[in-house]
Amino acid sequence: MQEREIEDLVDSVIDEFRHFDLDPTGAKQEHAADPAYLRAHRHEYVRTVRDLVEFAARHPVRSVLEIGAFFGVVCICAAKLGFYTVAADIPEYMSLKEQQDRFGNHGIEVAEVRLEDYVMPFEDERFDAVIMCEVLEHLNFNPLPLIKEINRIGAPNSLFYLSLPNLAKLGNRMKLVRGVSNLTPIQDYFNQLDPTKIEIANGHWREYTAAEIREMLERLGYEIESQYYFSLGETQPPVNLRKRLSQRFYRTFPALKENQTTLAVRRRRSDVVFHLPDTVHRGLDRI
Repeated sequence: MQEREIEDLVDSVIDEFRHFDLDPTGAKQEHAADPAYLRAHRHEYVRTVRDLVEFAARHPVRSVLEIGAFFGVVCICAAKLGFYTVAADIPEYMSLKEQQDRFGNHGIEVAEVRLEDYVMPFEDERFDAVIMCEVLEHLNFNPLPLIKEINRIGAPNSLFYLSLPNLAKLGNRMKLVRGVSNLTPIQDYFNQLDPTKIEIANGHWREYTAAEIREMLERLGYEIESQYYFSLGETQPPVNLRKRLSQRFYRTFPALKENQTTLAVRRRRSDVVFHLPDTVHRGLDRI
């Protein structure tokens, strides 16, 4: 499948949302144009779908799970490509009739999950690809038991596709040099607890470096097939000298880009045993 075909597929799915938007409160809003959120993330959807297609050309992929599906652009693209697809997200999103109808119209199974429970409602080794984009950084709990659970539901030699911000990006480094925090603004904590705000999930509780991602995954049964960095605006044509210099800089120092993606292959089922004290999780003592 050519890059242009993938771009056209993503654009066609985004176009389905031109009269539909869903904010975190579940309020349906009419718009004359595509939601700005989807357009702003178009390049990420294209990148994810492209990586999935390329992986499927090298490995057998029949079933795909997306954790943190939200609007479902990637899921719908995967379904249109012929993969059996499951969209998983928090009940506040996935229990809505509008969500279930939209996913159902594309033959996509819907799953309501709370990742902090560390247990997902899927049988062992069910999925040939598990996609989790822009989710890990939002988790305000120890992610290791969750990654082990993802390992459990992945088939042998399946893909775990993990994309998230790069903790070591240049912007974060410059903030620290200036004595400014690179963590979620305190105002976001207030917004999450304000009944007049629409924020259900808070901002980034913990970002990671590529080396940290590699360490976690390799110790929990994965082999890293590839890791790469990308910038949010790198697909835009350079319109001035500053943009051209910026693109040249990041080509020289890719580890300073804003985002990172890891393609990991599940080589073995993790046999690590985690004991969970109440300070980590109430209700489970081991996993």
